[in-house]
Amino acid sequence: MARPRDVQPRGPWKTAWLRVRRDRWTMVALVTLAVVIVVALFGGAVVTRIVGHDGARPFPYAATGTHLTPVGPWTRVPETAQTELDEYGNIVEPAKDAKTTLLVLGGDGSLGRDELIRVLDGGRTSLEIGIGAVIVALLVAVPIGAAAGYFGGLVDAAVSRFTETVMAFPMLLFLVFATAKLAPVLEGVNYSWVVPKGVFADMLLIGVFTSFYPTRLVRSQLLVLRNAEFVDAAHMIGASDLRILRRHLFRHLVPTLLVWGAIAVATNILLEVSLSFIGIGVPPDVPTWGSLLSNAWGTIYTRSLTTPTVWQTLFPTVAIFVTVVALNQVSEGVRRALDPGARV
Repeated sequence: MARPRDVQPRGPWKTAWLRVRRDRWTMVALVTLAVVIVVALFGGAVVTRIVGHDGARPFPYAATGTHLTPVGPWTRVPETAQTELDEYGNIVEPAKDAKTTLLVLGGDGSLGRDELIRVLDGGRTSLEIGIGAVIVALLVAVPIGAAAGYFGGLVDAAVSRFTETVMAFPMLLFLVFATAKLAPVLEGVNYSWVVPKGVFADMLLIGVFTSFYPTRLVRSQLLVLRNAEFVDAAHMIGASDLRILRRHLFRHLVPTLLVWGAIAVATNILLEVSLSFIGIGVPPDVPTWGSLLSNAWGTIYTRSLTTPTVWQTLFPTVAIFVTVVALNQVSEGVRRALDPGARV
């Protein structure tokens, strides 16, 4: 008779992963999000190598007419960086045998830069700001919220009143003021294309001004957990407050902060879009999804109200929509998977 195999109990994280795998829409969102991140990180460099130009290079012949309307998708334009003028100052059409280059998604505006490469590079910048701001917010929120929730008393009262006061004001107005006044000081902090100019400033400011929400989450969690039996047991064997927080309590905050983090990345991307759209985000030469939308005024028309340029608004909007929806679905899926009362 065969011996029954020992059944190993599942850990909480393995159980959560099994629940995520059985959630079809969350898996679709995870795959979509992974594709968006990979394409945003490497897509611009790959397309640059294929077509032979980058997103910063202007093509004068890619913006035509009196209003410099950009050419549409899948258009070949002369590769020259300068236009030829006749004796009257009018632009001369290039020779038919002139070397051309392909703009897959057309031009991005009056400068005639490659819309596809700028959408890809803009995705990398927007995701950097969104994810980096979450990291900054957690670095601020976790220690402050933990001190308020665990120690209580005057510390809790001071933190609670301060966060309530700040959260009562419109966050976007705070960000507009802070970005306009403080961002120029931080614009010089950059590292080549990895962290372009102005990205660190947006990352830091958005992270600081959104840290009050996870601070409240951490505080509320620890107000409950500090009275748990395992905390009393740790006190009885002489564990210090720092050890209890680090070894016993912080791990219980991870599920809540994971769910908040996914939602916060989506929110931060939309905040970056809002700041760039009104012209106070990253510098104009750094592409983001928000700056691409601001170039098109958020409509299907550019400088000429008689010539629609749908692609200028459509492609950045679709990229933002897909990314934000995927992040929200991942957040909801993770919340359900980490719910102790949910079925496996």
